[in-house]
Amino acid sequence: MPDGHLLVLADGAGGTSGGSLAADVVLNSSRSFSPSSAADCAALLEDLDRRLTSVGQTTAVVVVVSEGQIFGASVGDSGAWLVACTSVTDLTEHQNRKPLLGSGDAVPVGFGPLACVGRVLIGSDGLFKYVPYDRIRELVSSLPVVEVPAALVDAARLRSGALQDDIAVLVATTME
Repeated sequence: MPDGHLLVLADGAGGTSGGSLAADVVLNSSRSFSPSSAADCAALLEDLDRRLTSVGQTTAVVVVVSEGQIFGASVGDSGAWLVACTSVTDLTEHQNRKPLLGSGDAVPVGFGPLACVGRVLIGSDGLFKYVPYDRIRELVSSLPVVEVPAALVDAARLRSGALQDDIAVLVATTME
């Protein structure tokens, strides 16, 4: 974006046809999106919910970091956190887990604006279901940012090395 960064994660609904395609539509539709508020982000997701009804279903998290502020909107069980030195803010704690985008009944929930200092973590349910909160916080706050995604995925692995679910992770550093 001209005055900031747009971060988008979409995780297609497993076990349904079109989930992967629905997630791709969310990502592609966001490429030229330049929101100025959480309401703009929620409106994008509401529009996508209607457009995806014949495609498939997906979660979505849209986060904007601009001029020291963070805002966005989400729907589904993917999440976004703001991780500072001594605190974690779950930006998506009030989101609606169901219905998903593409159902025609999704209700995206906006968040922010909040002061943005620390690291932004956006992840799919494969991260938040299988890695304990304290372990996520520790890895995000202690490792160099380029090492965090791989470390989080590794933390979700079973002893066999397999994953219980797919994982998508975005990590961005803001002013620290």
